[in-house]
Amino acid sequence: MTKLRDIAERVGVSISTVSRAISNDKNRPVNEETKRKIMDAAIELGYQLNGKYNLSGYHKDTQLKQIACFIPQMLIDDHPYFSQVLAGIHDQMNELGQLHAIVRTSDEIGGSEGIKAFITETGVQGVVAIGWYDEELFKLLDRMNIPLLGVSLNDDRLAIPVVDCDRIFSARTAVRHLIDQGHTRIGFIGGPAYSKDMDHDERFMGYKFAMLEKNLALPEEWIIDTNWNVNNSYNMLSELLLRHPKSEWPTAFFCASDLLAIPAMRAVVEKNGRIPQDVAFVGMDDISVAQYTSPPLTSVRVPKYEIGKVAAQFMANYLDGQYPSIPKVLLPCSLIVRESSTFDRNQ
Repeated sequence: MTKLRDIAERVGVSISTVSRAISNDKNRPVNEETKRKIMDAAIELGYQLNGKYNLSGYHKDTQLKQIACFIPQMLIDDHPYFSQVLAGIHDQMNELGQLHAIVRTSDEIGGSEGIKAFITETGVQGVVAIGWYDEELFKLLDRMNIPLLGVSLNDDRLAIPVVDCDRIFSARTAVRHLIDQGHTRIGFIGGPAYSKDMDHDERFMGYKFAMLEKNLALPEEWIIDTNWNVNNSYNMLSELLLRHPKSEWPTAFFCASDLLAIPAMRAVVEKNGRIPQDVAFVGMDDISVAQYTSPPLTSVRVPKYEIGKVAAQFMANYLDGQYPSIPKVLLPCSLIVRESSTFDRNQ
């Protein structure tokens, strides 16, 4: 079955551009020439276009379902993780014969009045919050009786249904792998959870659990909060490496994402460190480029596309009233071991 990524590859544009063209996004329109190429490619490849449905006068009691995906600006377009989640959502809605999901950034939605106008104008029946949290707007959607589903918001303090992966367990698995290789000084490179507090991030929690269960001290200076900025990962680690002799470096790092691991690996190499002999690395997400780093990056494979598909199916079923209580769906992850972490210090 043809997917958005097939159309994107045929035309040479991003998946999000294809999505905006097919959903006829008025706020972020695609130029007419590119849109024509996308539509031609969609027809040629046999993609089921449901743009014939007119949303004006759309009512909630119809069988068609209109959902929206809200996502932070920094995660939109060609982000290697979230673009795959969005592709899964779009493809699943297409397979269900439903309307294409409307994608908006949190900046585009604005505040309370903006979200009210958006819901009224589009007839949206359900919202998928992808890596986005706003307590005030979440409460507003609840008052408007708009079902809300979280993706990458797996936190027991949130009383909303969630489709995600078990990041605590996955992080523990990654760190245990490093411990099994003989590492005892393991640093962490990551960022804060939706609450802006890294202590609440599940990957950091999993890292701490794995360290503490082996009675290993947390190397506080080498726990780096990058605020999810790849430049910070490179710059902050570079500064730390310069301040310490190699004998004081951690022998391994667990990074909360591959996008943070890759610049950190460069920082080590530029300071004459060898990977994995001096410093081993494990990332998370297993984005496509991870297998092409030098050396190839060990990473936790997160089923990004499948998370998107399950989220779309879940929301469609949720709108049909198939879930009487608030459920949580966690998809399994797997550790993909490559050369960045395979130097066994026990030998």
